Amino acid sequence: MKKYIYRLINKLGYKIENRKHLLNKEMSYLSKFNIDVNLDLLYRARVYIKRIDQFYPDLKIKNHLNGFIFIFSEVSIFVESPEEIFIISEVFVEYDYKFLTQEKCIVIDIGANISISSLFFSRLDYVEKIYSFEPVPETYLQAKQNLALNSKISKVVALNNFGLGKNNRSEVFIFNKEMKGNTGIRGLLSPSYAANLNNLIEVEVVIRDASEVISTIVKDHKDKKIVVKMDCEGAEYEIFENISKSSVIKDIAFFMIEWHDKGPKEIEQLLQKANFSCFSRNLGPNSGMIYAFKN
Repeated sequence: MKKYIYRLINKLGYKIENRKHLLNKEMSYLSKFNIDVNLDLLYRARVYIKRIDQFYPDLKIKNHLNGFIFIFSEVSIFVESPEEIFIISEVFVEYDYKFLTQEKCIVIDIGANISISSLFFSRLDYVEKIYSFEPVPETYLQAKQNLALNSKISKVVALNNFGLGKNNRSEVFIFNKEMKGNTGIRGLLSPSYAANLNNLIEVEVVIRDASEVISTIVKDHKDKKIVVKMDCEGAEYEIFENISKSSVIKDIAFFMIEWHDKGPKEIEQLLQKANFSCFSRNLGPNSGMIYAFKN
């Protein structure tokens, strides 16, 4: 009877694949990396691994601590969750932060996470120095480890264990090490955190006044173009309010901003008021990217 049903479904143009067969097929693909522990992590991230593998045929994966080191194109990145493998794909395959310029520039990486974006910028010839900011202590330590793994190519001159915002203060974030990239002031507005309430802990972080910090970097590099990448889980709105009031926004040449929850309009209006042209694209129902350059 089962064979008859399968034949009928095939005649109608559909196909049923046995779940066990699919599992074996995926595990067979992952076996090329010669990994024999922590396979569940790789299996959950297999879609992103395939993307990276297709783009970087030299991809190697090595066991390291409770995760893996992904090695490709002279870059080594320690990851310990599927989310971090997704971010490698987002940054190194989909090129969310790729920009072009004929001038030497300084990159300010606000929301450095585990340094994936900073390592991407380090490979660009026209990037001279990178200043990175990651407030969550555990994430900061992993970012520091990734920079150490890439000491020959890293252009990060300062990895700061504090975030940027509207003022100097301490803040408490909710945190899940499986989803470090969702940590910020938006808290449970993150769908990933809202769906995993039992696995959250609280961490105390330090926030510094964005205008004060950025103006110091600008003063040290008056002859260079300043580029800002911002992915700080909801803090982007208060940062833009802060740098607009102080006029520091006018010292920036180019922005790459991921917005969350409130939409792009508020930030776009501040950018346009400061004489920037900008365009946006949605990444999902509650997040998207804004790219802005000074006219």
